[in-house]
Amino acid sequence: MKTTQLNFTKIVSTAKYLGVAALFIGGLATFSGCATKGCTDETADNYSADATEDDGTCVPARDKFLGAYTCQEVCGPDNYTYNMTIATSSSGELKVIIQNLGDFATQVDAVATVNGENITIDAASYNNVSFTGSGSINGNVLTLTYTATDNASGQSLTCTITATKA
Repeated sequence: MKTTQLNFTKIVSTAKYLGVAALFIGGLATFSGCATKGCTDETADNYSADATEDDGTCVPARDKFLGAYTCQEVCGPDNYTYNMTIATSSSGELKVIIQNLGDFATQVDAVATVNGENITIDAASYNNVSFTGSGSINGNVLTLTYTATDNASGQSLTCTITATKA
């Protein structure tokens, strides 16, 4: 009967080599030196979940709302046509100012918050009238519904605006 003697040193050396090779290959998959450029800002319109390095091309979500609009408004039994502008707000990247909301005798400039395609008017009061509302944009058409409540009498009026960006 033939006796086989194992070379323990050679087995340990081979195991170490294979272990280092496995760590090296695994490290390449996890820690590659290549960055994927794109927008890393989750609130931006062109956010990319695959991006690992920001390339400065992020488009703030609010940008699609900015501009001048021609408005058709239904408010109770009445219809109105007027112009409204949405501008940036210094309150944050998701904030805008809706200038001339409702085309009232006293101009109402309402602050609103953008979330994707949606917009929400931040609760505010102008000349003893409170405003709340929300809407969404589809292409260049903004649909916005708001409620104006007289703080003294408690009476409310709900209005719907279809605004087309010029």
